[in-house]
Amino acid sequence: MSWVRNAGVILGQLDDSQIGFRLAHDGDLDALCDIENRSFDIDRLSRRAFKRFIGSETARLRVAECDGAVVGYALVVFRSNVALARLYSMAVDPNFRQKGIGRALVRQAEELSLDYGAPILRLEVSQGNAVAIALFHGAGYREFALYPDYYPDHSDALRMERVLVPQSMRLPSPIHFYHQTLPFTCGPASLMMAMNALDPLVEMDRSLEIALWREATTIFMTSGHGGCGPLGLALAADRRGFNVEVLRSRDGPLFVDSVRKAKSREVVELVHYDFARQIEQAGIPVSVGAFGVTEIENRMRNGQMALVLISQYRIYGDKIPHWVVVSGFDERFVYVTDPDIGDDHDPFNGSDCLSFPILRHEFDLMARYGRDKVQAAVFVSKKAG
Repeated sequence: MSWVRNAGVILGQLDDSQIGFRLAHDGDLDALCDIENRSFDIDRLSRRAFKRFIGSETARLRVAECDGAVVGYALVVFRSNVALARLYSMAVDPNFRQKGIGRALVRQAEELSLDYGAPILRLEVSQGNAVAIALFHGAGYREFALYPDYYPDHSDALRMERVLVPQSMRLPSPIHFYHQTLPFTCGPASLMMAMNALDPLVEMDRSLEIALWREATTIFMTSGHGGCGPLGLALAADRRGFNVEVLRSRDGPLFVDSVRKAKSREVVELVHYDFARQIEQAGIPVSVGAFGVTEIENRMRNGQMALVLISQYRIYGDKIPHWVVVSGFDERFVYVTDPDIGDDHDPFNGSDCLSFPILRHEFDLMARYGRDKVQAAVFVSKKAG
């Protein structure tokens, strides 16, 4: 699936008073499919996809009308508790192009984003679509990355974004994105991004991802492969020449209660206490007790990168522990980079997962896992000299 294809995004002269806008309903499906089929040769949204987005709680599909006919649409998608929206797709009827409808639909998409509580709007546009790029530049969007081989014809996409309330934002720390390639390697992927941000010579690839997992894994988790705990990740970073500090809300193995088989729980405990012995020998500081956003922010202001354990429930609805990288702060938001881009059918990709904003109080809630509200964070920094 492509994202914002932007066919029909062409500057024009139609007065805004001649264009009406409203949310789409099922009665618009024929018109939407007709515009789609006449706008795109490949990678079209299907009737089923339009119907799913119309009924979705995390999408808004707004149509443009002229004289009672649907002549264009803008589709914006969201994630729960994430203050970032995505202009997923937009198209204008070929017979109504060059009339300013594209520009008006961009404004509508921005209104949808703000109404949802998402002050950042992102999109992708084909690098060869000069007209669309000019439109978005004119609307205040900036390029922040290039996505090679993005479209089915192997053309590249420019990643663009606009901060809709810039007076309340500061740009987060620079970080390069790496997506985990296995369901249980969020910790290694997050650690790679943190180490690379501190030392660009650290190459982020699958060999390092798997090596870090082998060093840091708890072996088991629920009924499958184990993820990584804070002590294992800290040791892996220490071995590679970084300073490390660990915060955790309690002593002992953090995830042992989620392991179903008694023999597997014994292994998890054995691994944990071996990690604890190595941590003590390496002189890595470990603090035990509850902590919040302020403690994370203070350490990051001193040059440390933060890996934080969250519960995916408040974003994806999954009761799964998950590691992310905190890549910045401002007065209202924590900026998070998430190595998990979701399943192939999800309308998200790497640009959605890179430094996306979460309200500070919301992040404080999601940085606690399970009934016991388990907390863990690993702080990584360069060694002096």
